[in-house]
Amino acid sequence: MDGNIRPLAKMIYNLFTFMHNYISNYGIIIILFSIFVKIIFHPLTKKSYISMQAMKELQPKMAAINEKYAKDPQTKNQKVMQLYKEEGVNPLGGCLPLLLQMPVFFAIYPVFYSTIDFRGAAFAGWITDLSLPDYVFSLPFSLPMYGSEVAILPIFMAVSMFVQSAMNLADPKQKMMVYMMPVMMLLFFNNISSGLVLYWSMFNLLALLEQRLIKMWHQSPA
Repeated sequence: MDGNIRPLAKMIYNLFTFMHNYISNYGIIIILFSIFVKIIFHPLTKKSYISMQAMKELQPKMAAINEKYAKDPQTKNQKVMQLYKEEGVNPLGGCLPLLLQMPVFFAIYPVFYSTIDFRGAAFAGWITDLSLPDYVFSLPFSLPMYGSEVAILPIFMAVSMFVQSAMNLADPKQKMMVYMMPVMMLLFFNNISSGLVLYWSMFNLLALLEQRLIKMWHQSPA
């Protein structure tokens, strides 16, 4: 392993190699690691979900403020912030789990590209090398950023991200982001290692399941 790799990445690498003593398939190890990370971040995710639901409930009041102070942006912003304070809502609460999860993502990235353990490591089906993209066929043309090779996991990841974003949409003005972010992530992830995309895809899938469960628990009578 590269000696210049960061401490968090080295910890993850050591965890993966330790687990490999008992589980021969690195793909399964990645899935288990995704579950572990999701459990660690569950308290923050729960708070995030509650915050996003509160934001949705505030939309009528937000619309009234926007309409009343449409010609006075400064006062409008003050009233909006006052509303957040009165209702105890953090408008950035929905972004917190993703922001805190990014160091883990960037730590995993060099694990797949700076170690030999994943080279040639198969998972299942068409995923025969977790260190490479899971290309299945080539397009007769090349797209900017995307290229001409088509990988399956990034498509699954983009769809899961779209569903998750649509479920969490609190402000109708941000609707365009629901469409833009999955497309941008698809372009970015199409050419990176399938192991990394597998981790992110599993994290998204688990997040969808987690949000469904949180919604059930949150709406159930005490």
